[in-house]
Amino acid sequence: MYGGAGAQCRLILLVVLISLGVVTLLQSLQTTHSIHDIPLSIRGHKFGGAVGRKHGSAQAIRIKKVTALFGEPNYLYEGAIATHERHNALHGYQMQVLRQRIHASFLAKPAYLMSVLVEELNKPWDERMQWLAWVDPDTLVLNQQVPLELFVPPLEEEINLIATHDDNGYFNGGVFFLRVDTWSLEFLIQVLAVPLTDRKHHVSLNKDHAALEQIMESQRFRNRVTYQPRIWYNAFDSNKTYEGEAGGLMVHLLDLGGDKWARMDKYLGNVTSKVNPHELPLEQTPYEEQVQAFWKRMRDSRRILKEAREKEKGHDAIKESARRLRFALEFETDNEVVMRGAYDRLLNALYENK
Repeated sequence: MYGGAGAQCRLILLVVLISLGVVTLLQSLQTTHSIHDIPLSIRGHKFGGAVGRKHGSAQAIRIKKVTALFGEPNYLYEGAIATHERHNALHGYQMQVLRQRIHASFLAKPAYLMSVLVEELNKPWDERMQWLAWVDPDTLVLNQQVPLELFVPPLEEEINLIATHDDNGYFNGGVFFLRVDTWSLEFLIQVLAVPLTDRKHHVSLNKDHAALEQIMESQRFRNRVTYQPRIWYNAFDSNKTYEGEAGGLMVHLLDLGGDKWARMDKYLGNVTSKVNPHELPLEQTPYEEQVQAFWKRMRDSRRILKEAREKEKGHDAIKESARRLRFALEFETDNEVVMRGAYDRLLNALYENK
């Protein structure tokens, strides 16, 4: 898989060196507060510098986009990154682009994310980013008016990773959000430590995504992972059809076969024209209502589960309904129908066993 024992040894040495460096960093960060140790009243406070705006709030969220683009020059990928740069300029985001291949067989995405995360954690709290947003180089910003901070959790939510699923229910890493704190660092350490033999069967398609998903779904980390609807910011273009809604933030031109480059070129032509057909003011999109409803479902589900914990002993219907809702909260929060169904089932079980 790596082209010989020598390459394997070099890869192992690289992982060991990274791990040692990270351990040293973690030791130095023992007196550095995690986001969850900082009072709600000052989380997200605007301390100065180039920052994005938090919609509907005087506070600001500091976000940095991260991506990778190397290999043969490709003007379409460069054009896609340019749409992000315009978005960054409008909302005050920073961006870092990996321009050199790290290793032919190494997990470039989590490895580069770790390097950016370590760089941010080494800064004073009031200077570091609060979220990293990974965006693949084949994602294009369609509607510049939609801010990324719209999607990050409310202050009371202890969520570190926000992701989306593909059509088959697997994690799709085209766009995802990672909070800047030591939980995320420990998460990436575990991702890079996943042995090749333990990765899921779709490793041959994308080993980065497979390793990330394996750790995301592990018992240790999954309680701080949530999934949002893909069409919000990772909408696919499948068979020349954009699956998002009017005014959608982004499109992901992943390789679904066919004329990917022609479709990518068409989108670039639209978003760079004088009249962008995808551009809509935020208030004319369904985003604000949908996002608020999403977090309300999360709060309501946790509330009713807390009530169920006090009553499920000796009541099988309550116990089973609570188990189903807990599973939905961990793996299916992007599916409104499933979440509502699991919630209603538990609500009915509680009502019937008063």
